[in-house]
Amino acid sequence: MSKLIFKRWPQWIGYLAVIWSLLYGSMHLYWLLGGTGYPFQLERSDDHLFAAMLTYLSQAEGGVLFVILCLLGVCFGLIMQSNKKAPIPHWLLIGYSWSFAISLILFIPDINLIAAMAYAFLFKFAFNWQMGNQIICIIGALLWMLTAVAYQRKTRNACEYCGRTENEGTFLLVRIGKLLTIIAALAPIPYAITRFAWALNIPLGVSSQFLADFSTLNAAARFTEWAFGFLCVGGSILTLGLIQKWGEIFPRWFPFIGGKKVPIMLAVIPATIVALAVTSAGFVFTFQFFSLALHFTTTESIIFEQLWGAVGPMVFWGPWGVTLGLSTIAYYYRRRGRCSYCGRGEKNLIHKPTMKRQNEYVQI
Repeated sequence: MSKLIFKRWPQWIGYLAVIWSLLYGSMHLYWLLGGTGYPFQLERSDDHLFAAMLTYLSQAEGGVLFVILCLLGVCFGLIMQSNKKAPIPHWLLIGYSWSFAISLILFIPDINLIAAMAYAFLFKFAFNWQMGNQIICIIGALLWMLTAVAYQRKTRNACEYCGRTENEGTFLLVRIGKLLTIIAALAPIPYAITRFAWALNIPLGVSSQFLADFSTLNAAARFTEWAFGFLCVGGSILTLGLIQKWGEIFPRWFPFIGGKKVPIMLAVIPATIVALAVTSAGFVFTFQFFSLALHFTTTESIIFEQLWGAVGPMVFWGPWGVTLGLSTIAYYYRRRGRCSYCGRGEKNLIHKPTMKRQNEYVQI
């Protein structure tokens, strides 16, 4: 029963987006009226260096902004779920949905989520309400993205469950999926090289004094650099699985599951989580990097003096997250198979004997 409900997600995803908007808008209304727990306030004045974009809004400004955005979300979401003719142009509803979702990903999360994920591999766990709020917003972004996709399919008379139309060719992302995956696999390498160099006491991109001070402040700095470097390399290798055979079928040397198909969601869900976290952090790093490099903002942190080596490699994180997300979508579309609702699909095979082979299957 639960599997059937999941497959019918276009029928209810818009309502979830509406409920999320109603609840999150109510939270900001509470903060607008003076409630405690506003999640965009910094604990220290020097925390702004890699903080979320909305950190610069006061409690009143943030409250007004989100109450309006969420109220529009509730109205637009209900219109998109209605079977009646929309009183608002389709492009406006779709544009608002995508803009709201992208804004929730880019302007609210900071570097704490990706840092928490990385340090979890070192068995260090940290969690606070600001991170909880960021997770809530990322969930909202996913709901609004899926709502936009479902509505786009409905407006162009495509199958609402797979998005296919009659006589439709191969999806664009599938055609360029290999290129996107290679870019996603290469993007974290500059960061990994920097970390390996620091672990070997090579001041790549930074001064020797900075590296010495950094090691003094953190006794486990060398181990951390090795760990983060290998995490990036491991992530690059796993990313290549999106276009490799072993990303679709487990290698035979795997115990118990060797030779079996890799469940699509086993690759899609972790890759999506990483893509969202990396994209959010990459946007923050890139924004602050150019703000400092162009002297739009200033800081007393020693990072400013070592900007190109300490922050420069993270500028690649934005493209890394975006291409990883698109590669994951391409992987899903390539492997999803025939639609159980409309019967369309690129992997429908029929038996067709030929002169060369008795058992050859061709695609229709």
